[in-house]
Amino acid sequence: MSTVALQNLWETILGYNLSTANKRWLAEHLIEQVEQETAEQVEPYTMAEIDERIDRAEADIAAGRVHSRAEMSKMMNDFVAQYE
Repeated sequence: MSTVALQNLWETILGYNLSTANKRWLAEHLIEQVEQETAEQVEPYTMAEIDERIDRAEADIAAGRVHSRAEMSKMMNDFVAQYE
């Protein structure tokens, strides 16, 4: 759905003059649906995939392909700052 369509939907919803309880009900149901859809899309790793990830991580450590705690902290702070 485009931004314009979503904005129109939002304006339509606001036009209903919903009570606080109605807004909360609507929000909770939307969040519940998103959580269900997200849970359905996530496939658990197999043991073979987990073992492969561990092997790759150990190889990266052995080869020095790692980040310091300070570098990781900066990377995470920069990432979070994008969405503030």
